[in-house]
Order: sequence, then C-alpha cells, then structure tokens
Amino acid sequence: MKFLVCTVLVLVLVTPSNSRTLGGGFNKVLQFPRELSLENYVLLTPDFTEVQEELSICGWVKIYRTDGNRYWFSYATAGADNQIIFGISAATQHFLGDTMPAPADKYATFIWHHTCFSWSSASQLEELYLNGEKIAEELTPDNSKVPTGGTVALGQEQDSPGGSFDINQAFGGEIYRLEIFKRKLSASEISDMYQAGMCDYPASSEDVVVDWEDFLDAERSGEVKEVSAGCSRWDVLKSFVGQEITSSLIAFLERNF
Repeated sequence: MKFLVCTVLVLVLVTPSNSRTLGGGFNKVLQFPRELSLENYVLLTPDFTEVQEELSICGWVKIYRTDGNRYWFSYATAGADNQIIFGISAATQHFLGDTMPAPADKYATFIWHHTCFSWSSASQLEELYLNGEKIAEELTPDNSKVPTGGTVALGQEQDSPGGSFDINQAFGGEIYRLEIFKRKLSASEISDMYQAGMCDYPASSEDVVVDWEDFLDAERSGEVKEVSAGCSRWDVLKSFVGQEITSSLIAFLERNF
C-alpha cells in the first residue's frame, strides 16, 4: 500500500505544472516591512463561535526588530482590546486581558520560530510553546470564555477593534502558516508540527476554523506583501510517508498539485 502511495505521488508530481499548481497558502509568506508604519496590517473578523471554550493558535514567525514591545497578532472586541495578543517575547503574550508569567527574553531576529498557544476552559490551562517546547503556562479563571464578534489584526496591536494602533507596538517581520484550531492541541501534536518543519503542508484539518488562506485573503493595508517561504512542492512529500491511499488523500493531491 505504501508503494501505491509513492506511485500516486510521483504520477501527480511529474504532471506538467500548467495542469496542476500547488494551491492554497503553500509557500506564501506575509511580510511586514522593517520600516514601521501604522498602515501596515492585515484585518479580518473571524467567527469565533467554535473557539469560545477551547482553542489553539499556531504558526511560524520571523522577527526583524526587537526595539520596544512589538506585536504580530492581536484580537480585540468592543468590550476589551487585549483579548489575545502575541508579541516578540513570551512575556508580551496576553490572553483574556491577562499576561502569562514567562521569560522576558525576546526572540532571536531573522530566523523562523514556530509558536503555538493552546487553551481550554475545562482544564483552565493556557500554554505557550516555542519551537516545540513549552516555555510558559498559567491557569485561567473558572468558566472563562473567548468572546465573539472581535477583530484579528496581524502586524499591529489594537486599542479598539480594527484600529487605534501605536507605532511603538507595530511589527516588522514575516508570518507563515498561521492557523486557529477549535481545540487544545496536545504537546506531542505541537512538537510534531515543529519537527515537520515550516515547508510541511498537511491536508486541512476539520479542527481548523481559521486557516492560512483566510489570512492571505483578508483585508491587507500598506506595504504588507506576499513573499516566498523558500519551500518547494517536493517538501510536501514527507507529509504522506506511511499513509494509505484514501479518497481524501487523492482529493487533496488533486486539489493542491
């Protein structure tokens, strides 16, 4: 069966490029210029109905500058602007308005980092992972919920939904394959994501409520642009090692190659 999988992959990958192209957000990075501006951002208003009591937010981030407290992700609602914030160090992370005790060291610049935040109301536990390793955790109050109806901004920290940015908090760097899941991912799942590498591009999961394509298709302002991640279609092959041929696997290959 594994031989058949390899055969299918080879047949698909050698098909002329004009008949199938790798779709979705593969190899597409959002770049925020090092020269800061309040005009550089991406905005979207996701439906957070399914993540009110459990979620994970994972992606790849490259930082250009570490002066000040700079934030690459923020979620704000009319009732509170600091619902979810991720910055250039673990200590700048906020969830439901509270900070998480974490190392103050800022992430290294000009290299890719895999970052993943996970939480569930049932366990009350929020955890932050960097490059597959847990670096911080904290308990949230009983019956905590993520409010719906807010705005996600990439590249800026919001003091009101979709605006009230501060140049001293603006982000310069790159973001890739950011996804929001409707459940709390396990430590092993997060480690596997990191170990697979940024060029791995698995089939879309039913647990994903906001995928990378949603961010790429969202409102984009200023000098934010798409650049190459430096990945090739051959990097995707390792996603299928050991898998059996199924209708969903074939559909994924036909859709993405």
